[in-house]
Amino acid sequence: MRPWAVAALALALAAPVATRLACAQALPADADKDGVMDDVDACPDSPPYDMVGADGCSVCDCELDGDGVAWTSRAAYLRCILAEVHARRADGRLTRKTERPVLKAAHMSTCGFANEVRCCVMLPTTSGGMCRIMDELRCDESVLGAGSVEDLDAGSCFPNPCVP
Repeated sequence: MRPWAVAALALALAAPVATRLACAQALPADADKDGVMDDVDACPDSPPYDMVGADGCSVCDCELDGDGVAWTSRAAYLRCILAEVHARRADGRLTRKTERPVLKAAHMSTCGFANEVRCCVMLPTTSGGMCRIMDELRCDESVLGAGSVEDLDAGSCFPNPCVP
């Protein structure tokens, strides 16, 4: 093949890739990766795998129900999550693969529990720690006998927030 033909072929193959890269770089930012762009996100620090509405805020907030009061039970919180998962599966916004981490994050959370917190138990043998859901009073170095313990308040242990 002639050198000019190779160069022309290379340019023809590279043009669509360059165009896609230019389009990808022009997208607005979404720092918390919740699917709502930062310029319209009313809640810019959504937790990972949290289902959010068009405004970027949690549909099923961890601490408060839709009426702005504390969840009556853990089951009430989980019913909210399951209802939203089913609605999003029905209209195609959520797949079976993408629903799994959402459900895992909900099940590994303090949401709906009155006195539970995420407790980071730091281990001397590793650089990070283990996240455990437990009673607020038990999340204490003297009770756990651990080197270092940190109370992270409400939220999910998935993904692990105790890893640097």
